[in-house]
Amino acid sequence: MIAVVCAMQEERDALLKMMDNVVKSQGKTLLYRGKILDNEYYQGHLEGKEIVLCRCGIGQVYAAMSALLLIEKFKPELLINLGCAGSLNENVHVGDVVIANRVGQWRIDVPGWERNIESLTCSFPCDEKVTVLFPLIDMDLKIHSGSIVSADEFIYKNEQVKEIKEHFPEALCGEMEGYAIAAAAYALNVPCTIIRSISDETLISGDYNSFYFNLEDVCNKAALLCKEIIKRYK
Repeated sequence: MIAVVCAMQEERDALLKMMDNVVKSQGKTLLYRGKILDNEYYQGHLEGKEIVLCRCGIGQVYAAMSALLLIEKFKPELLINLGCAGSLNENVHVGDVVIANRVGQWRIDVPGWERNIESLTCSFPCDEKVTVLFPLIDMDLKIHSGSIVSADEFIYKNEQVKEIKEHFPEALCGEMEGYAIAAAAYALNVPCTIIRSISDETLISGDYNSFYFNLEDVCNKAALLCKEIIKRYK
């Protein structure tokens, strides 16, 4: 079984509509920002593979919690974090899709800890079996493979970009859940990959409002690439 976790409903539903024979079940009741999180699991099939899909909510704490519950319940062979992100590279544009080879936490700052994408104190590797697939995928998408960074911050300020560029200059995009999900997977020895479609280019345009305008389209693009990866994953 392959498990997929998304932060937002739009990200989840883009993949859900591609699945067959879907059965919904209720997970543990979780309070989320003053209300109940729809912690539902959708089990079905995609490209002949058994899939379970869920939404975790925005931010690292709920992402890690949901990933842990998902792994404990379904024992997946691969955990995928699927969603959108903001570009941190001049060559990565809205509608492009990034497959992570590593994911780092750009806000960790502890004396004596190395703060870079290779540091074991603030980053985790992603499944190489996935990263080697992207050159084999023939789609009308621009696909990148490289590092992604996370923190509990929407990246839209110049000082945020400056800090990321100082310590993680190779980062292709930034988001809010990937590191936490990779950490949970790493702790439980489950292979993990992160797929992010670019929704905004704050680094270039300084306008993060395009996130909302582009959301549906980029979620669909991320889901299409996820489908192709699931099809080829062995």
